[in-house]
Amino acid sequence: MKFFVQVRTALCIAMFCCMVDQAYAQTDTSNTSSIGLFPKSAPSKLEKITVSGYYRFFGTYSQHDLPYVINPIISDTILPRNVFIGDDSQLPNLLLNIAGRPSAKTSWGFDVYMFQFLQGNTDEAYSNQVVDSLRPSIFAPRDDQRLAGNLIVHLGINLSGTYNTDYGTFKLRAGGINWHALTDLTMASFKGYNRYVLYEDNPWDPVGQNPMSRYEKYYITGAVDQDTRWGNRAFTGLILDGTQLPYGLQFSGLLGKAEINGGFSQTPNYSYGGKIQKTFHNIHSISLNTMNSLTWADSLAQERVGFHMVTAEGIASIANFIAKAEFGMGQYISPAHNGNWGEAIQINITSPLFWKNTRVSLQGYRISPDVINNTSAFINTSVNEYVVTDLPAGTIGSSAVLQPFASAMVRLGQMTNNRQGLALNTDMQFGKLKCSFALGASGEITAISNEITYGHPVNQFTRTRFWRFAYPTGVGPYERYSVIYRDTYETVHLSDDSSGIAVNKKYFNNAEVQLKYHTKILNRDLYIFGLGQYASVQRDPAAFIVTNEDAYIRQYVHEVELYYAIFSKLTISGYYGYERTLGNYLTDIDEETRRPRNQYGKGLGCGIDVDMGKNARLYVRNRWFEFEDTSFQQDHFKGYETLIEYKLFF
Repeated sequence: MKFFVQVRTALCIAMFCCMVDQAYAQTDTSNTSSIGLFPKSAPSKLEKITVSGYYRFFGTYSQHDLPYVINPIISDTILPRNVFIGDDSQLPNLLLNIAGRPSAKTSWGFDVYMFQFLQGNTDEAYSNQVVDSLRPSIFAPRDDQRLAGNLIVHLGINLSGTYNTDYGTFKLRAGGINWHALTDLTMASFKGYNRYVLYEDNPWDPVGQNPMSRYEKYYITGAVDQDTRWGNRAFTGLILDGTQLPYGLQFSGLLGKAEINGGFSQTPNYSYGGKIQKTFHNIHSISLNTMNSLTWADSLAQERVGFHMVTAEGIASIANFIAKAEFGMGQYISPAHNGNWGEAIQINITSPLFWKNTRVSLQGYRISPDVINNTSAFINTSVNEYVVTDLPAGTIGSSAVLQPFASAMVRLGQMTNNRQGLALNTDMQFGKLKCSFALGASGEITAISNEITYGHPVNQFTRTRFWRFAYPTGVGPYERYSVIYRDTYETVHLSDDSSGIAVNKKYFNNAEVQLKYHTKILNRDLYIFGLGQYASVQRDPAAFIVTNEDAYIRQYVHEVELYYAIFSKLTISGYYGYERTLGNYLTDIDEETRRPRNQYGKGLGCGIDVDMGKNARLYVRNRWFEFEDTSFQQDHFKGYETLIEYKLFF
């Protein structure tokens, strides 16, 4: 103890001597040091500080002509009339990004997300002061009485720095939420073939230079501007990237939490992964990739839940053909699974442009039922994932939000595990008419599920607004709808099983057709887009869509939209959608009609886009909607909806 006291005394004396020396040195004009009580040079300031973001007002008015049951357990029906201010998809009204740059190589930033929920009551927006005894625990800040219950602010802080050296460029990102991708099988999100409807845009979509620029770009390039989330996954923690390294090398490493590690779990959970890539002649490349996630199901950290994924990817250009292949192995770990390794393969070949600007691409894939990766571009349809907590799906901290979609009918090109398939995609142009056509066929590797799920593209977003701020399962008049982010899906139960055990593998077929046409009327631009989606699922392989009752489920969707520029700052829009879904007698049968599904969906809309100044746009959308299942007569809704959206980017 005496030794430590002597050391501390010596350090204090040395510091005092340095201060005295610096104080006397102030009278020496030759001393240019800035250290001391009165520095002679001002400390360095931030080179640049910026504030950017967006404000978004979103309001809806809906009117329902029929008393549609949204939750039969509590006999809850949808409101006949409803005015709602705010975004029910849990996106902020205001986003601020504040960034600073202390040096040319280092930057920091933080995001502030602000929500204002007007719930129809008269409570103060900021509420009253909460006494200390009622304040929520730091381990569960959202479980008890809320602070400022009607105003919600989320804060995320990002730190990033770029360092240029003789050996390469290194970039470090830490904290906050960063959007990142490795490869399709390790870490990415599904992009598809850019066939979608623009009538109701995404909340984060940029406004463009003028109201018509969005539709013009979609016609010319086949895609619209997307933000940093497009094709990426959310990740918080540490991300280190290295580029321009010797021998054509580059790498990316991650350690932290992915989307599946969120919530307020007190048990350890994290994700980690990375990628090392070698480029040859600036054209060809090969990479080794991995993504892993681990969560402990108990407080003693003895029971592991998670997955491992390891792949190799190669990209090559041969005779102007672009070939991309990824091969790997994956494993799912939980107390209820044996953790077998399975294969995962994806191959894409894209041709150069040839006759009439035609391009052809071919995709093939096979993913074992043992492979689970919730940060990849494929979804889980085979393993009932282990639930760490007993909180219901849709609540904060729940680990039950990643339930399997059973045998899912998905969009063409979307991969799932326990499936192998092929997809052929073509694009061509005839004058002002652009055409896109695609065919896909896939089949299950093993018979696991006796359920099928599918969505309803017509009135898709309108449906999600029936259930606000939650992602419930088993809702609707027959408890067969489930709500996910900006979408819903319906579950079908099959009767051709053996005591509840599936005995037949299911085979899926898809076809998609898109037509895009541009012309001028009265010297003003007119764009017309048409999209058709056709799908079937059956127990025997087929080369094309099955259109008879051999199919468990068959669905036909047609959507047409048009955009006309009346003035440079005013665009009018129109929409029509028709959807038909049929089930055979091996699916659910209504007890009264004794018939399977026989569904019709219709949508009719009109709207305007108004230029409100630089980076500001006003969107108004009206929609008349109706859905009816003539076999299940309670599944019938009809009404009218008006949406007003104002966006301002700065």
